[in-house]
Amino acid sequence: ISRVKKVVMESEPKSSRRPPREPWRQQEIPAFRPLITRDVVTRTFFVVGVISMAMGWILKGVERSDVFQKKVQYDGSGADLDDCKITEANAGRVCNVTITIDHKMPAPVYVYYEIENFYQNHQRYVTSLDSDQLLGQNKKKDDLGSCTPLKRNGSKILSPCGLVANSMFNDVIRLRDEGDDVKSPMRESKIAWRSDRKQKFAQPNHFDWATVDDDDFHNNNVTQCLGSRCPDWLCRDAGVHVGCRGYVCRGGDFDDHKCDEGQHAVFYYRGFDYYQFLYETFPEIISPIVGQENEHFIVWMRLAGLSTFQKLYGRITDTLKEGTDLTFTITNNFNVDSFDGKKSIVVSTSSTLGANLSVLWATWLGFGVATFLFATALFAKGKLAPRHLGDTAFLASDS
Repeated sequence: ISRVKKVVMESEPKSSRRPPREPWRQQEIPAFRPLITRDVVTRTFFVVGVISMAMGWILKGVERSDVFQKKVQYDGSGADLDDCKITEANAGRVCNVTITIDHKMPAPVYVYYEIENFYQNHQRYVTSLDSDQLLGQNKKKDDLGSCTPLKRNGSKILSPCGLVANSMFNDVIRLRDEGDDVKSPMRESKIAWRSDRKQKFAQPNHFDWATVDDDDFHNNNVTQCLGSRCPDWLCRDAGVHVGCRGYVCRGGDFDDHKCDEGQHAVFYYRGFDYYQFLYETFPEIISPIVGQENEHFIVWMRLAGLSTFQKLYGRITDTLKEGTDLTFTITNNFNVDSFDGKKSIVVSTSSTLGANLSVLWATWLGFGVATFLFATALFAKGKLAPRHLGDTAFLASDS
């Protein structure tokens, strides 16, 4: 037979696409083909279960030793404080929330807000945005079909449009200066993913801004056109497009450190009368010279997978001693009463694996227990009602 095969292969034309008669090309390499018996399966499940449970206990130990969290609910049903609750959006209610640190928390200490019963993973919510608009394109209403059902506010097109961008968390959280315990202010920069900041968000096309000469003449003129059109000569002097508007900088992270507090500036967006820009929708947290590049906005736009979620708001760069009292002044604007939600402020440290390891260790532990129980059931079945293996000689193959 082999001689016939050799003759046939030699007689084939050179253009034949038949693979060469080699073990690799003919898939004849020796392979490990274990016999899957009940005992092999049982042992495998036992081993996997034990390893998974061990990983779960290790991760739980890491969370207990390296991650410390304190949470205070300040709005919604069952809130720890009554003076923070609101029943309508943008109420602007101011209250203080104090968190006592009962463990030493090494820097950096992260500050999160937590929302319950808010479904960012709803299909209609997830798709209600326009990625090109978030990258700076000025689009007309007819080109914003993906933003349905929220494209405009009155006669103005929302920029950015959609449910996601316009339901942004807009509570203002400030850490009060409490003396020697906290020497540095809470930082609100570098809280978003670097890839998101660089690749997914940009100011609208033709946006421009500049500071004006620091003298009484220019400052007074800027003051007179806050929120309205500035004189053309003022825009030209600053090197900004005609039709600019005035702005007094608040400085710090609010303005992304682009200008100092009290400094006067002018800025320009194309289509002031046609679009409602992000800084107009959320003036309490969005600077007009930062706009869609604001990191709180970028963090919000990275959607959560569950109805209860935490999002990073800021970070404290000081190590907190045991017994330290952190007092946050919160301006409450984000209404959770309309959907029976809850809001909390969370202070937490982080480990190499992240800040919230409860889901991770619970998953490992749950999988390990389930696997171990399944292995135990297989073992019991084999002992109580065994099924004997047939003659394995019949599994042999000459090929």
